[in-house]
Amino acid sequence: MGHIFEYTVFAILLGGLVWLPGYALERAAFRGVPGALRPLARLVLGLVAWLVALFTLASVGALRGNAIAACAAVGGLAAGMAHRRFRAVPDDPGVPVGRGRTGGSLVAWALVAIVLVPFYLLALGPQVSWDADVYHLTLPRLFLESGGFRSVPLSVYATWPLGTELFFAAAMTAKGYVLAKLVHFGFGLLTLYVIAAGCRTGSQGAPLAGATAALLFLANPVVLSEIHIAYVDLAVAFFFSAGFLFALRAATQAEDAGPMLLLAGLCAGAMAGLKVTGFVGAGVLGALQLPALRRANRAGAGGAALRRFALAFALPVLVLLLPWLARAYAETGNPIYPLLHGWFGGIDWSPTLAIQFSRWQDGIGMGRGPLDYLLLPLRAVLEGGIDYAHFDGEIGAFWIAAVPFAIWFGRREPAARFALSAAGLYFVSWALSSQQMRFLIPMLPLLCIATGVALGPAFATLGVRLGEAAARRAALLLVAIVAGAFAFVYRDPMERGLRLGARYGSEIEALRTAAKPEIFQQIERVTPKDAVLLFVNTNRGFFSPREYLADSFFQASQIADWLRPVQSVAELRALLDARGVTHVLFEKRDWGIRYPRALRELLTRREQTRRVAVSADRRTELYELLPPGQGVESRVTLPAGANFYSM
Repeated sequence: MGHIFEYTVFAILLGGLVWLPGYALERAAFRGVPGALRPLARLVLGLVAWLVALFTLASVGALRGNAIAACAAVGGLAAGMAHRRFRAVPDDPGVPVGRGRTGGSLVAWALVAIVLVPFYLLALGPQVSWDADVYHLTLPRLFLESGGFRSVPLSVYATWPLGTELFFAAAMTAKGYVLAKLVHFGFGLLTLYVIAAGCRTGSQGAPLAGATAALLFLANPVVLSEIHIAYVDLAVAFFFSAGFLFALRAATQAEDAGPMLLLAGLCAGAMAGLKVTGFVGAGVLGALQLPALRRANRAGAGGAALRRFALAFALPVLVLLLPWLARAYAETGNPIYPLLHGWFGGIDWSPTLAIQFSRWQDGIGMGRGPLDYLLLPLRAVLEGGIDYAHFDGEIGAFWIAAVPFAIWFGRREPAARFALSAAGLYFVSWALSSQQMRFLIPMLPLLCIATGVALGPAFATLGVRLGEAAARRAALLLVAIVAGAFAFVYRDPMERGLRLGARYGSEIEALRTAAKPEIFQQIERVTPKDAVLLFVNTNRGFFSPREYLADSFFQASQIADWLRPVQSVAELRALLDARGVTHVLFEKRDWGIRYPRALRELLTRREQTRRVAVSADRRTELYELLPPGQGVESRVTLPAGANFYSM
């Protein structure tokens, strides 16, 4: 069990390194934050400080372990100085810090922890998920090898906002990519903390509402599919839900509007720097201030309120987002590459690819007609699935009942109303864009908060009828029922996590070896260190020991678009040689991509190429491009009926 203990210790240390600069900043500049939100403010400030530091290091070519360690030392020193210099601010007596630790609450949170354990064990595994293999972990690896940001040819993702990937890079300097996976798991835990904190914002706190809402969040299959892999959506969910709590306080408590708006703005700016669609959440958080701005305008203070909003909220968003846009512009000529190609252009992209990409995104979901949009909420809840026609993911069917419950019992609770309104705005933006279910993950904590807040009035009514003690027992029974249902519905992934965890003792080295595709071990043996590979029908390159070119997505293949004009093998060789390609890694998988005929001819002509490696399952082959005169003038004869993917 040394593997589990070792990574758990490192994960705790990473959490401490985040806390230290956040503690220093909160003590020095945010002393007005109410006690209930103070821990959350420290977490947000620490994460934003690290985000700025890591971006700066990557921009100046200093993204290395020693520089990151120096930043950690500075954060610790700042925390120590702030602790000595600034006196602790007492908690605001008007804002509840907690509801007390009862035996029931300990049992409830213990149930939450129990259902999390198998997924934590999955996160500790050396397996790398598909998108992490394509860019979530691959780009941090490349940045670390280069000491900072670098151009990655044909990778659309390399120019997008990559805040979470910078956190992954920092973790990888400490303990490799498994610790990076735990970073995303940690964001899931932080999101649960925000949900619990949000459930205390109602005027009538329900017993165990936080634990119930936390279980509801985990009970969404799309959340469980991501919490144990290196991804970004849980990081976005944390900043969105944290920003919501600060924005809610700013909108409902005028005396705290300044610092709360600034914290909400930092969350919104961080969101925009984590994901290319993060600006959507920033816009939703900003929209929550419209009622307060209207009230200020009616009171004759509209100008001052608008200036405060611009400086405290909008400015941090711009400050944290613009460096990412500037970096994309410097590398591609398009600040939001490859979007709006018709306006900005951009390297390694074309009008044809822009059309293909748009059709792919619009084709995700169940239609774009008026009736489709009307039915979309029901379809999203009831008809999710693993294919793009069914949103490529699922959320819990229980939302059919939970959302009406939150609307009815939370109708008099500002926190519930604001949470439902923000979730509704986010859902509308999702409906009008790419309807991938995982893009809805940031909205789910708000639905959980609204449901948890609505439990207060519901249990208050129950308490009047049955008594407070009976209401608490009913609350604990509810948590137990939800946890039991969770364990029953998700018993397969939970069992898989427990089985995998049992292998971390004597079999951990075998698991690490199995996680690395065998073809890359061959590539390391048979190719020179300066080789450049062209990936065809595959784009998973985290374990690749050599530089490579690969498609970002097969639905709009940049490689096929780049090679499409060639008419002969000679023209194809000229293109490949111009980009330094020395080998072709070919996977026999049909993605529906129309490559030029010359590519097939190149791989079957032995005067041009030589097969130097084959995967154990015979599905992936490596071809060396031969210099003129070194090959044998012959051609591979394919069996009758063979196609491009059976060579």
